[in-house]
Amino acid sequence: MVKGHVIDSSLQPASLSKKSLLIHSTTVFLGLFVCASVISSTSLVFTALPLHAPQFLNVLVGSLIGYLVSSVTLHNLGRFPGNRPLSYMIPVLTVSLLSITAFIIFTRIEYSRSVLLIGLGIVPVVTYMEFKLRQNLQTGRYAVVPFGFYDELIRLNPKKFYVLDQPQLSAPDTVGILVDSNEQLPGDWQQFIAEELSKDTPVMDSVSAYESISGKSPLDHYGELAGHELLPSQAYLTAKRILESSLILLSAPIAIPFIITVAVAVKLESKGPAFFIQRRVGKGGREFSMYKIRSMRTDSEINGAQFAGEEDPRITRIGKFIRKMRIDELPQFLNILKGDMALIGPRPEQAAFVKEFEQVIPLYSFRHIVRPGITGWAQVTHGYAADEDETREKLAHDFYYVKNLSLWLDLDIAFKTVKTMLTGFGAR
Repeated sequence: MVKGHVIDSSLQPASLSKKSLLIHSTTVFLGLFVCASVISSTSLVFTALPLHAPQFLNVLVGSLIGYLVSSVTLHNLGRFPGNRPLSYMIPVLTVSLLSITAFIIFTRIEYSRSVLLIGLGIVPVVTYMEFKLRQNLQTGRYAVVPFGFYDELIRLNPKKFYVLDQPQLSAPDTVGILVDSNEQLPGDWQQFIAEELSKDTPVMDSVSAYESISGKSPLDHYGELAGHELLPSQAYLTAKRILESSLILLSAPIAIPFIITVAVAVKLESKGPAFFIQRRVGKGGREFSMYKIRSMRTDSEINGAQFAGEEDPRITRIGKFIRKMRIDELPQFLNILKGDMALIGPRPEQAAFVKEFEQVIPLYSFRHIVRPGITGWAQVTHGYAADEDETREKLAHDFYYVKNLSLWLDLDIAFKTVKTMLTGFGAR
């Protein structure tokens, strides 16, 4: 399970409640007002520019746009399990403000360097203050209806979730109700839910709530899987494919020489080909040839396909490094251009493992709804799977990704992938 989750921001359905929307919109508008006021007053003190001067107005608008983009991005990333928006503040603000600064400079619109520096200093401070304010406003506990799927929620955090023993709210600090939407409730409990809905009390599906704070789908609860539309947006999948292919083509002048250099090093260290081709299972259960830089001895699968273990003797010295940094996956850029894979998605497994898992793990093929990826939600939250039990856990994370596939989730995975590469998390 994802560690260190912030329950209030992770419960995505709660973020759609009137209270949450009011809090978010109010804090954003308050932040815009504070940014504009502080930048204006500071500029009057330290510069001689009038507030109607184009040099001031252009920078002010750019700063407000930078703040707005950062605030919205942090809000959306903060909804995913294990995320604390504060940890994303520096990279998000850096990208946002540098983009605005580059636009101002390269379009050669009039601007003041002094006002620009003031804006670059004030926007991060106001963004941090808005985040802390919103965090302090999101408090309270969630009442859980004791039917169907609910035990796992209580085990996750008994301080935030409490079970109702009768159809009425028993705690004054209750901010929402969690109920298994696939469970047939007794009449008095149905009446209770209807009355709370009429009072605008947020009522959320317990399985969805569990997913939102754990980052995985419960494999032993199939009703929720069968009761919802599971196919991801085809419009987003098309846009995702175009964007990922474009990024790969743009990075080719750098990636190709780097891959060749690593391949030469692999070739010099050990006999055999520098590249490794392996059959994997992709979208729709179709097999394809996946390309990797060889990180093991050439006889690594002489006894058939097998998982890599800790300190696996089959891994070469260079192989250990490139596996830790995920460099051995770079040739899969070609798989993405061919349409076999995506940059982000469930990792493709070998056909032998897929056949075995399909026999013992129900709904295993659900992960084949989307194209497999070089990196994915399971890789950055769970790490490597080396046996059937770990594969079940990894599959639960894959289910979560497929059901919640979106631009924001892919962006979150991209941020986590950078951290994973730097720490070597899950590499074997």
